[in-house]
Amino acid sequence: MKYSFIEPGKKELIDTTSKMWLGFIVFVVIFLFSFDVLIKFKINSLNKQRVQNTAKISNFKKKIKKLQQDIVFLNQEKSQAEDIYASNTILKNSIKNLFDLVPDKITLSQVIMKKNSLTLYGITPSKDTFNFLLGSPLKSIFQSSNTIFYLNDNGWYRFVSINKIINKEDGL
Repeated sequence: MKYSFIEPGKKELIDTTSKMWLGFIVFVVIFLFSFDVLIKFKINSLNKQRVQNTAKISNFKKKIKKLQQDIVFLNQEKSQAEDIYASNTILKNSIKNLFDLVPDKITLSQVIMKKNSLTLYGITPSKDTFNFLLGSPLKSIFQSSNTIFYLNDNGWYRFVSINKIINKEDGL
């Protein structure tokens, strides 16, 4: 028995609209899954970069600390060099002044300069010449001045003059 005038068509399990919706849902799920994978990949990449940058930063901090130590060391070396230069300049001027102080009649054979003392070896025509021309200026400069004379065969005197500056700290 037939109750219909038309022949029935095949009925699909899922209609066209549902197929479109299911296709759209599958497309969105695949898109979201791909987007999730991309974000995870970027996060891993950024984490690796962060670790590398942290290592670079720590290396730079070590280099900066080393350079700062080098700067401090070089400043100390510069300061010492300047002190030595100033000391050498003062010593040079002192030696020049010493030789300017020595009169033409007195001949020096050896000069020993230390921090707080000056020892002169030389020849003078007489004790008085030494005492008046060189001994007096030395006594005005140094706190302790002792001179020993030795008579030569030619009548001139060899002398050793030991002159010291006495510091309160040294106790001399």
